[in-house]
Amino acid sequence: MKRIIYYFIGLWACGFYTGCSENKIALYDQEPRINFYSYRTAREFVDTDYVKKTPYIVDSFQIAIQGDFLTEKRNFCVKQAVNSDYEHSLSVELENKYTYTDLASVTQKFPYKIIRPELKADRKIYGCFLEFDLNNPDHSFPKGLVEKHQLVVHVSWQLKPTDWEEWPWGEYSDAKYIFMMDVCKCIFSELKDEDYDKVVAAYKQYKEDGNPPILDDKGKEIQFE
Repeated sequence: MKRIIYYFIGLWACGFYTGCSENKIALYDQEPRINFYSYRTAREFVDTDYVKKTPYIVDSFQIAIQGDFLTEKRNFCVKQAVNSDYEHSLSVELENKYTYTDLASVTQKFPYKIIRPELKADRKIYGCFLEFDLNNPDHSFPKGLVEKHQLVVHVSWQLKPTDWEEWPWGEYSDAKYIFMMDVCKCIFSELKDEDYDKVVAAYKQYKEDGNPPILDDKGKEIQFE
């Protein structure tokens, strides 16, 4: 009786192993597809980008192959899409098509440009999606994983200098620093002693010309003291 039980257990084990092996083979024995390797990328623009009017910064996204290895170079296309999680959209510059060329690897990076967004004191965070353009005739991969079809692009302005001095400039705010850069055409570390009087005089003239007060992050008028 025990021999019969062992026999059936052996048959079940062999069948289970064979089934698992077939499933494993089936998992990888499929036409190559592509996914974004990461869920999110984050980049920053800083005060030097504002002063120099940097037109763009170069970022990259990484693509991962799903399924069989590629045996030849293959094109794919990426487009920008709206990300409703962001109040302010972002502009990017993408190639008309990209070509996966590293046949010895399952990942490869590709460049694109993030256009410098408009800077305002109350507008510092921007975002969008990158996603595969499946309807583009130059896109030669079938759709991959749904959860890796898009890449979040998060961009922010980080203006505050690490060496900001409250004397004589007073409490820091983005609005104040933007005005200072507009007047002096330089970043904080490049300011000269005489620039303080220059900024104070410029702000006084700004208000005398009938412009509304510039408000800081707390909603109060900026002060130079």
